[in-house]
Amino acid sequence: MIEVKGLYKEFDGKMVLEDINIKFQPGECSLIIGASGSGKTVLLKNLVGLYEPTSGEILYGGSNFNNMKMEEKKQFRREMGMLFQESALFDFATVQENVMFPLDFFTDWSFEQKLERVNFCLRRVNLENVNNLYPNQISGGMQKRVGIARAIATNPKYLFCDEPNSGLDPTTSIVIDRLIQEITREYKITTVINTHDMNSVMEIGDHIGFIHKGRLVWEGNNKEIMDSDCQPLNDFVFANNLARQLKKNK
Repeated sequence: MIEVKGLYKEFDGKMVLEDINIKFQPGECSLIIGASGSGKTVLLKNLVGLYEPTSGEILYGGSNFNNMKMEEKKQFRREMGMLFQESALFDFATVQENVMFPLDFFTDWSFEQKLERVNFCLRRVNLENVNNLYPNQISGGMQKRVGIARAIATNPKYLFCDEPNSGLDPTTSIVIDRLIQEITREYKITTVINTHDMNSVMEIGDHIGFIHKGRLVWEGNNKEIMDSDCQPLNDFVFANNLARQLKKNK
């Protein structure tokens, strides 16, 4: 479990996050949603240690991440998997080398052990016989699946996804959403997803936190979100649904 307590984050005198209190549970897809500039990306970067909170605590299984020493953080990051917005695969490396990268960095396994894990992860995301291909030789959806394989290579307890469906068509987005959900439940991972995609919200939103102007103003799940009496959330949901409908009708 991840628990955020009284989190504030300030940049150059401007408060970007104010008094964030939220819990993320194992085996659930927790989605952070909000308009551009709301603070959801800043929250994600605080969770993974790219930013230090101005004040407040981020607890992983009861341990305060920000109080850990550098060596402790390095070891702890082995338990974190990251899926980036643009997949962030190394163009100069093959699929196999991309998935093996965190194993090279965090383990002292033999090459054979690492290769076995790489092949297992690629099979788990329904990719086989692509080891020697480069990212520019596979589709965007396949690149996302390679990104997921790399994110789970170290068998993490925590998975962080930043706009995982960015740039994907609706059909492929559903495939990626369901794959993330399956892996989350199968391995009891604590998964936190930063998104503005309402399809993802309705498809896999076990737990949803809506951030508005730096504050967490609503929490619930995908069955409760349409009945919310939170006006900023309703405005956000309506705007996203309207934009999607207009795009569909073009």
